[in-house]
Amino acid sequence: MTQNVQEATPARLPSLGTTAPEPPVGRWNASSRYGASLVAVVLGGYLAMRAGLNVMWLQSDADVIATLLLQFFVGGAVLVAGALIAPVSLARRVLASVVVVAGLVVHAFGSATVTNATTPFLLYGSMSVTLGAFTAAAVWLIVRGRSLSTFALLLAFAAVPVLTERLTHTGWSGVTREDLMTGVSAAIGVGVAWAAAAVDGARSR
Repeated sequence: MTQNVQEATPARLPSLGTTAPEPPVGRWNASSRYGASLVAVVLGGYLAMRAGLNVMWLQSDADVIATLLLQFFVGGAVLVAGALIAPVSLARRVLASVVVVAGLVVHAFGSATVTNATTPFLLYGSMSVTLGAFTAAAVWLIVRGRSLSTFALLLAFAAVPVLTERLTHTGWSGVTREDLMTGVSAAIGVGVAWAAAAVDGARSR
C-alpha cells in the first residue's frame, strides 16, 4: 500500500534586483461608495444650510455676497456629487440630483421674492437655514432606497419655522437663532435618516 506524500514547496525569495509584490489595495466597492456619498451629502447639506441667500439680498458688501453665492453653489455641487457616486441605479441617482436642483431653485427663488417687510420673510428665513438639511435628508432617503412612506418623516422639518418664530420673541440675536436652527435642522436630518432605516428594518423582519 502506497501513501501519497505531498512535499511542501519552499517559499521563493525575490531575486536580486526585483521587488516583492505589493499587497492589493482596497477596491472602490459599494461600501466605500456609500461612505463617500454620505460624507458628500452631509458636507453639501451643511454648506447649503449656511448659505443664507435670504440674507444676501440685504447685504451691500460685494465680498459677503460673493462668499454666500460661492458657498451656495459649492454646497449644491457637493450634494449632486454625493448623489451621483452612490452605488445605486442611474434612475435613482438622477432623481436625487433633481431633488437637489429643485431645492436650490426654491431657495434662490424664495429668497429673491421676499423682503424684510413681508410676513413670509421670517418663515422663509428659517426654512432657508434648514433647506440644506431637508434636501440632504431627502437625497439620502432616495439613494438608500427607503420606502415611499418614510418620506413622510421629512415633515418634521415643518417644526423649524414655528420654533424660529417663537425664538424671535426671546430677545436672542439673529446669529444665535441661526446657529441654533442649524443645529436643530441637522439633528432632524440625522433623526429622519435613522428613523427611516428603523422603519424599513422593522418591516423586513
